[in-house]
Amino acid sequence: MKQKKGFDIGNAVIKRGTGIAMILILLILGLRAPLFFSPENIMTVLKQSGVLVMTALSITTVLIVGGFDMGAGALVQLTCNIAAGLIISGVNPALTWGAGLGIGLVMGLINAILVVFVKIPTFVTTLGTMYLMTGMTALYNGGSALTFELIVNFNMMGQGEILGFPIIFLIVLLFCIALNFFFKHTRTGLRMYACGENKNAADIHGIDKRKLMILGYVISGALLGFTGVLQCSYNYGASAVDYGMDFLIRALASAYLGSTFSKTAELSMFGTMISGVFIAALSNAMVINGFSNQIVSGVLGSVLILSILLTVIKKREIGQVTIF
Repeated sequence: MKQKKGFDIGNAVIKRGTGIAMILILLILGLRAPLFFSPENIMTVLKQSGVLVMTALSITTVLIVGGFDMGAGALVQLTCNIAAGLIISGVNPALTWGAGLGIGLVMGLINAILVVFVKIPTFVTTLGTMYLMTGMTALYNGGSALTFELIVNFNMMGQGEILGFPIIFLIVLLFCIALNFFFKHTRTGLRMYACGENKNAADIHGIDKRKLMILGYVISGALLGFTGVLQCSYNYGASAVDYGMDFLIRALASAYLGSTFSKTAELSMFGTMISGVFIAALSNAMVINGFSNQIVSGVLGSVLILSILLTVIKKREIGQVTIF
């Protein structure tokens, strides 16, 4: 006689461990600083998470197809500075969105060509282009912040609200939904997943991995270019401080932490988005609790290591151990 399966608390905790851990951490920090749970601060967290989540979604796109991108944060900073410079020089702010997308597409294509045709390892390729873009940014801004006064239509994208809800977060949510549909419900998107998750199966089915790798880098580059202009809108310009590596660490942590929601550590746009918002909330909560920036950076680095460790463990269980 078949036994009826009861509710296994231990199994449920393991399956939902990432989400439970996120909630507990924020609850502990929030109880120490009740201001964290105020409606105003929650909206602030969503607004602060916008650029981070967009960067993380872009990186997830490359990771899905089996690539890697060390230069994601540097590209965001480069396009942010160029957008600010164009606006200061008198260019119509609406044109900066096209400029950002164009620069992102070009950089994504350069990465793809070096990886696919020249066959330079992805890590080395994107590390090189990261330093190239960092140097271009420093040359462009001359070590000075590029800021401008409020431009209502332009800054509304990064700072505006609809019924109290941040417009930037709504934009990110729409991108997340669109990317999730593309990767989960289109033939091309599913093939891109196959290239990254099961290369042998991709070979057996005759999938052209080169074309899909190029597409992945180009899509990611365009998203990062758009993100840079979004950052410019959010910041009223561009900072001279190099935040490319900080963005990279947070975005990678979001992507890998998001994959731990799945039993097989499958990369997921919604998982990335949830994790990105969590990391933004974690940073916000730690600042409210009086932690120094150095400690916050250390904690975020630990989150990245832990998320990769969890991903490796889950992939090892199904016979996959390669992360990048």
